[in-house]
Amino acid sequence: MNTSLLALSLFAALGAGSLVAGCASGPKPRAESAQARVPDSAPEKIAAQRAANPNLRLEQEDQRWGISAAQERKADKKARAQAPDGASPSGTGRVDVAPPAPAPLK
Repeated sequence: MNTSLLALSLFAALGAGSLVAGCASGPKPRAESAQARVPDSAPEKIAAQRAANPNLRLEQEDQRWGISAAQERKADKKARAQAPDGASPSGTGRVDVAPPAPAPLK
């Protein structure tokens, strides 16, 4: 009886030790987690969303509501704000068409 109790306690101690050792270690890294996925850029996300359902006719809606033109105006405004000394980055700056002041009489 004494040996069976000793064997049972030894078996329980080994089981508890292996359970603690197994739980103490972290999960093994997976092979696919080594290659990090590159996040999509904003234009790629927009293109994917627009291509998801061709039945929406998004191009026609953009033309109807002038969304593309508004985006171009916004980009131009942002570029002008970043240009030094108020110079137009696209070369389409404003031109003063007012006649010059007359020269003073001598």
